[in-house]
Amino acid sequence: MNLIHTSPKEINEINNSGMFGDCLFFAAEEYTMTQANTVYVYSIEIEEDQIVSVRDLYDEEIIEDIARVLEIDEDDAERVLDGRDTAWDHGGEGEEDWWVQAKQGECAKKMGFLACESEDEQGVVYIVSMSGKEKELKLEGVKERV
Repeated sequence: MNLIHTSPKEINEINNSGMFGDCLFFAAEEYTMTQANTVYVYSIEIEEDQIVSVRDLYDEEIIEDIARVLEIDEDDAERVLDGRDTAWDHGGEGEEDWWVQAKQGECAKKMGFLACESEDEQGVVYIVSMSGKEKELKLEGVKERV
């Protein structure tokens, strides 16, 4: 499956210090969330059997972490991890919700998958933990917006 990621800057190195940890978001079709004038368009090839649905995510350590950060019980944290609930449903805001998405990508990686299929305000997204995988990104082009 060919997936697309857009970025306001060129990607040379990926680490855990970003808003989404080391995760990048991909979609089946190109869409842009930045207001930047320059947009870098990347693609990655991932086999469908290497993608886990957000509904199938489970990891006790990550659930405990979500419960601690959102100050909720572990049953609710499990619902947040597997997408039945969002951080917003438990008093969180945008930053907490983005943090949970990074946790979903981390969980997919811990479970042996390359990506987690989820949904956000743009539709279906694929959350991919990319640390050490920079060479797998293929630069498709650079677009200048007016």
